[in-house]
Amino acid sequence: MEMTIEQALKQGVAAHKEGKLQEAERLYRAILQSQPAHPDANHNLGVLAVSVNKAAAALPLFKTALEVNPQMEQFWLSYIDALIKEQQFENAKQVFEQAKKQGVDGDRLISLEAQLSPKTKKPNTAGASPSQELLNSLLGHYQNGRLNAAEKLAVSITNEFPKHQFAWKVLGAVLGQSGRILEGVVAMEKAVKLAPNDSEAHNNLGNTLRELGRLDEAEANYKQAIALKPDYAAPLSNLGVTLQGLGRLDEAEASCRQAIALKPDFAEAHSNLGMILNALGMRENALKHFQISLDLERGSKLLDPKHISFISISKAKIDHDIEQFEYLAGSGYDTTKFNELAAVYRIVASEIDCASDTEVVPLSDKHRGLLGDTYNRPFHILEAPLLDEPTIGKNLNVNKITNDYFSHEFGLTYIDEFLSPKALSSLWDFLLGSTIWFDFSHSNGYIGAYLKDGLSSPLILQIAEDLRLKLPKIFKHHKLTQLWAYKYDSRARDKGSFGGIGAHADFAAINVNFWITPNSANLNKLSGGLVVYNSEAPKEWNFKTYNNDEKRIRKEITKRGGNKIVIPYNENRAVIFNSNLFHETDNIDFKDGYENRRINVTMLFGEREL
Repeated sequence: MEMTIEQALKQGVAAHKEGKLQEAERLYRAILQSQPAHPDANHNLGVLAVSVNKAAAALPLFKTALEVNPQMEQFWLSYIDALIKEQQFENAKQVFEQAKKQGVDGDRLISLEAQLSPKTKKPNTAGASPSQELLNSLLGHYQNGRLNAAEKLAVSITNEFPKHQFAWKVLGAVLGQSGRILEGVVAMEKAVKLAPNDSEAHNNLGNTLRELGRLDEAEANYKQAIALKPDYAAPLSNLGVTLQGLGRLDEAEASCRQAIALKPDFAEAHSNLGMILNALGMRENALKHFQISLDLERGSKLLDPKHISFISISKAKIDHDIEQFEYLAGSGYDTTKFNELAAVYRIVASEIDCASDTEVVPLSDKHRGLLGDTYNRPFHILEAPLLDEPTIGKNLNVNKITNDYFSHEFGLTYIDEFLSPKALSSLWDFLLGSTIWFDFSHSNGYIGAYLKDGLSSPLILQIAEDLRLKLPKIFKHHKLTQLWAYKYDSRARDKGSFGGIGAHADFAAINVNFWITPNSANLNKLSGGLVVYNSEAPKEWNFKTYNNDEKRIRKEITKRGGNKIVIPYNENRAVIFNSNLFHETDNIDFKDGYENRRINVTMLFGEREL
């Protein structure tokens, strides 16, 4: 049976990623024999040509790809880059201006703009290095978040000193953080090639490759970093996460345990090990390591008392904490203590100077002293124990749910009466009463709780596993990889600076989003839930881009037609969908009051499929 063009392209891309260039070229050319103007085949064949220093051969291929599909940003970038490589600077400038008019993201053009003119200085190939002052300036730009300036300077240094590894290393990091992950990989690979004994460079490259889903290559780089520096704990922990993604859980456990043996206070390694142990079915041991991570980051063994979440605050955050203390006092939990805490927090709230309720500002020494060791600390966590019965609702129609999920083009369904009454009640009490809501960094004023920060409990891990086993055809081999809860300020109904989560995708195969606030809190029965778009995040986008860059996300959604499904809020309703689909919180219109705040729990399963 002959392959379809789609199958040939998929196999060509896979061969290309694996470095099997001759096989990739054969497949791309086979496509072009059938469809000479196929944009992806032309572009990919051009990329392949550039990679073997044949930029001239790539030019007509890139041009054809652009003529057929000028909406694809990467086609513009590849064409401009090839023109520069061939020193066709005037043509490159013309195409550059056309790209800007087309709406290609300005940030992505910056690194090319610096190369649009012939170099007045020849590259220094004699082994000379840039001045220490220049390198310090580059590092300063990067460490202080001035990524555009860091990129321009790194490009300038790599042009003049192409054999100086440090600038390539910084350029790779900057490009990765800017969402241009494929360009970042090229720069990081250059850094590794120039300094093959730099263990940190191998670890950084491994992180980027893992984010791209190239787990085998990530594994190789982590192992090289470890071989170069056996006492380097970070790549051991990262290797554990990668091996988990590859399904090699026993090896993953061993790698994280080795990281912890080298660095017992490595909170991230404990958290990673907790997730791996949970996937192995060792729930009690998993909870122990989540607790160790919590103790190191926020509890009795606190390592970093000057963490940003301890020395900054927002009105939205402190208003939430006051409401929670008042709720706890009214519910009979150490009434005197929580009333006194609420009074102290109200004093601080009255003195905070913020431009808006959601603005995050530094916390003064005076206010830090008043709040003491209660601020953003897990000093009151309720129990949410295992249930001796299934946590998932007994009336779920498994066949219908499964059929509905797969009948959607990308995979989506939603179900009501998701949790059993006992599980819902226990989880509701736990989330209302536990002081685990530490993340207030979001511009829309909602706050978050995470598995490693106190959200882990026997019940919530039981819910995740019960669900996975209840719907085996949907979840397949995918294990829980992340879990969080978000709580929203009811002032979101008045718009202003409050709101829900904007359009984004998540780093997983399957997303489960369920809601537990009583329906009596919702003032608009047609909204308050989730909007899911029939548009997937492009596979080459990195996490920062598909999770945070709303401008590019909106542009991508529009390009794909903007079709969407609006799922209204309903207490104990769960939405199960392909995690690579863009989605966002629908308009929130909930009553005032602590117990009326909208709460959703998100569970991620498996790895993002590329």
